[in-house]
Amino acid sequence: MSKKEIKFNRVRKVLSGIKQLDKKLKSLKTCGEEFESRTPALAKNLQKKQIIEKLKETPVEELSSAKMGIKVSLLRQSGYKNIYQLYSASAPELERINGIGPKGAKNIIAAVGALTDSISTNSKLRIPADPKSHSADLLVENLYKVKESGKVRSEALKLYENEHDSIRSLTKAAKPASNALLWALSSEEKRNVALQSFEALEGMLSGGYANRVDELYARKQQILKAKHNEYWKDFSSNSASFYAAYERTKGKNGQYRHQALKKAEETAIANGLPAELAVAIGKVELNLDGLEAQLRPYQEYGVQYILSQGAVLLGDDMGLGKTVEAIASMVSLHNSGLKRFLVVCPASVLTNWLREVEKFSDLEAVKIYGSDADEVFDNWAQQGGVGITTYETTAKLTFEDTFKFDMLVVDEAHYIKNPKAKRTVSVMNLRAHTDRALFMTGTALENNVEEMCFLIGCLQPDAAASVRGSTGFAMADNFRTKISGVYFRRKKEDVLDELPEKTEQTVWCDLGKEESAVYADSVQESNFMAMRQVSWNVNDPALSCKAEQLVNICNEAVNNGRKVIVFSFFKNTLDQAQRALDVKCFGPISGSVSPADRQKIVDDFTNYESGAVLAAQIGAGGTGLNIQAASVIVLCEPQLKPSIENQAIARAYRMGQVNKVIVYRLLCEKSVDKQIMNMLEMKKQIFDEFADKSVSGEESVQLAMNDCSRIVEEEKKRLS
Repeated sequence: MSKKEIKFNRVRKVLSGIKQLDKKLKSLKTCGEEFESRTPALAKNLQKKQIIEKLKETPVEELSSAKMGIKVSLLRQSGYKNIYQLYSASAPELERINGIGPKGAKNIIAAVGALTDSISTNSKLRIPADPKSHSADLLVENLYKVKESGKVRSEALKLYENEHDSIRSLTKAAKPASNALLWALSSEEKRNVALQSFEALEGMLSGGYANRVDELYARKQQILKAKHNEYWKDFSSNSASFYAAYERTKGKNGQYRHQALKKAEETAIANGLPAELAVAIGKVELNLDGLEAQLRPYQEYGVQYILSQGAVLLGDDMGLGKTVEAIASMVSLHNSGLKRFLVVCPASVLTNWLREVEKFSDLEAVKIYGSDADEVFDNWAQQGGVGITTYETTAKLTFEDTFKFDMLVVDEAHYIKNPKAKRTVSVMNLRAHTDRALFMTGTALENNVEEMCFLIGCLQPDAAASVRGSTGFAMADNFRTKISGVYFRRKKEDVLDELPEKTEQTVWCDLGKEESAVYADSVQESNFMAMRQVSWNVNDPALSCKAEQLVNICNEAVNNGRKVIVFSFFKNTLDQAQRALDVKCFGPISGSVSPADRQKIVDDFTNYESGAVLAAQIGAGGTGLNIQAASVIVLCEPQLKPSIENQAIARAYRMGQVNKVIVYRLLCEKSVDKQIMNMLEMKKQIFDEFADKSVSGEESVQLAMNDCSRIVEEEKKRLS
């Protein structure tokens, strides 16, 4: 627009439009704060109802433990069956019960009060996956709005900070072009600046800036109109983000966030971290711009630990979100100017790592795998990003001695506990080219000091030297303290208050005539692996007592809309199981299925709307995959190492699980199953008797070859 063609009305219209956009964007800076303010009351209301339910579930017999001479039988005879009924009763009502009297009523009220206080104090917020619960529904809806509004607010703040000062400056400079008098009084230079500023503002009004503001505002309106099924579906698939929103809610004096961060610090101290170091780690500043995940406070503390200590082994339980912590660490480092990060992982989780980096950050994920791995590695070394490769591929990578990168992440680090293994040598070669390293494993390593010392030595040699030569479990506390600056481990029960109940049931099955005959042949042939497939290795699954039980379990679960994972060591067993089932089945996931196909099977299973069954070999599906869509787990036979079962169960019983988890073990009474279970229990008792109580024996208890041979001979004797 030339000086002669200037239309002041047009300029004023643009300035007004820009002002409205700026005002709209400014309003988005507080988006969701009203929902945050409502959260404490809604959470308190739900907890109050849960406490009442707990009081209703607590029988009056619990008062006997108060040692106050309370006549519980008289209370029950008078219709008081649970503590809630007594909590609601007055002293005169209790005194009228024959045999209670004033003193008895006083003791009852005192004991009920103490028990109620104890239940209230130990009560943790657990949001039930029940859309019909009014108090839960109100809280879930509100938390959905808190977390989604928080995303809008965060993006609006960035946009406002990036554009507001410029808009204000351009608006001021364009003013002369909005009024004939101002235009007449302005110099030639000011008129030129005014026109240029006007054109810039007009471009913003018709371009990306206006579109971005309108998009954010539309998202806000959409969040406000969220429907019941929308926020409950989100909760079912992503409950962890709801709890993260709850923990980060300011509340009164910011108590939720403060309490959660304090707990994270206390957990670290309880696990051996010196108090002074624990406090210092909690003060580490993070820059998580570009992280598309809401960290739980314990995860945030984990990131602070990683960045504070430089080279560490993160041993958090499976299902606590180690991958997100690793990504958050890389995001923070990237924001400080670093750009080259390399992830080494098993091939089975390569696809998952690529997806997680792309999902939870704006970092570029680079797949370094296949025939062109070396070429892609060279490009990554030049351009940066998150390079993701496998243990096997590391042996093929070539680089100069002077090559340096910014951080190495090694997933499932127990894969390199053998210093002589080829993949260990390759990974250690990469480790020599970076100062920062994060080793991750969900497998407890405390029970093998030698393996632990090797991994720690790869990270912080001085820390390894301080404990090398330690023997026995009596030194467990001292050992943990000495390595606390390099090894950080938290268990589910340490940090996840919201995990639903998990029950484990043993289902004993009686062998029929055909099964017994096949089993006897396996024993006679000393075929231990065939013996372990007892009941499943009949020709017709209709003749299998285990298959019969599996069908009953799966039918009931699927009819109730639940999803089931069926685990077995044997591919043949899974084939039999799927032949027996008349419900929607996915898989099987086995060792021959590629990592990408495994993930697709899990995705299809997760996205299936109603109940379904996923079949998986316990070695292939029991590690690296997140399958919290399932809440029923069936183990077709006992494993020789219980930790393998625990890893498999952890695929579903992990952060994000909202349903009660039921684990079924299918066992045959008169068979190798019982022998295996008995021997494992005996080994566990021996371990527990001699090991330090603070150390878990799950990783150490297992059957060796001689144990298996012994079981075969025992079964031969029994059958003869």
